[in-house]
Amino acid sequence: MNRLIAESLACIIIATLFFMCGYLFGGVRLGVFSATLSLSSSLGYCHGMRDGEKNEREKQRIKWKSVRERL
Repeated sequence: MNRLIAESLACIIIATLFFMCGYLFGGVRLGVFSATLSLSSSLGYCHGMRDGEKNEREKQRIKWKSVRERL
C-alpha cells in the first residue's frame, strides 16, 4: 500500500512540474498538455512495471512448485 501511495504521489509531482514548465514557456494550454502527457506516460510505466513484477512472481512460484514436486 505504501508503494502505491508513493508512486501516485511521484506521478502527481512530476505532472505538476511539467505543468509549471509548460505554463511558463507557452501558457495554460501547453501546461495542461505537458501535464497530461506526463501523467499518461507515468501511469503507463507504473502499470507496465506492475505487470512485469506480477509475471516474475508467477515464474518464481512455478519454479518453486516444480522444485517441491521433485523432492
